[in-house]
Amino acid sequence: MRAGRTTAAQVKALGELQSLYGFDLEEIEKVNDLFILTGPLHLEIGFGNSENIIHMARCHPNNNYLGCEVHPPGLARALLAIDKLSLPNVRVAGIDAIDLLTSISPEALDSVYIYFPDPWPKKRHNKRRLVNENFLNLLYPALKKSGIFRFASDDAIYAEMVNDLISNSTEWINLAGGRKWSPRPNDRVLTRFEKRAGILKDKVFEITASPSL
Repeated sequence: MRAGRTTAAQVKALGELQSLYGFDLEEIEKVNDLFILTGPLHLEIGFGNSENIIHMARCHPNNNYLGCEVHPPGLARALLAIDKLSLPNVRVAGIDAIDLLTSISPEALDSVYIYFPDPWPKKRHNKRRLVNENFLNLLYPALKKSGIFRFASDDAIYAEMVNDLISNSTEWINLAGGRKWSPRPNDRVLTRFEKRAGILKDKVFEITASPSL
């Protein structure tokens, strides 16, 4: 879990709002019980300041959204936004993504988003990257066969690694074809990380994949 400054309001949110808008690993086994209405279920892993997951929930009220973020200030911001906007279709938790994917029912998810994960650029830290062969093996059974996995990074080496893993796997299909990059999804917001990448004139690498049938 990364360290970070948590404000008094965020500490209060973590203490008071998690029981209302959070979830734990036991609840994830019956994930549909978390929401008022049944609908397509989408998961954002590492949602940062929660700009995208909150935007998606507001724009698509018939969809349900799960989010996991181990950075306490980011989790608190999401809880405060859900409470302020009275969003019934979002639940968030400070749960590790590996534990979540291990606990969730098979084919429970319609899509999974991972946007701008920590690239751990130093070679000795590469093993800490979230998306690797083991992660994709856990993600595969959690997604519906018609499901979508979206990944975006401004780190070319990390993105190329993920693209190679998908292209070399018999369980995944790159929906852009071959080792091609996908266009940026129209319905996601420009996060602060993406804005930073734009300022630095770095390229953002997008991957869209689906389980092979």
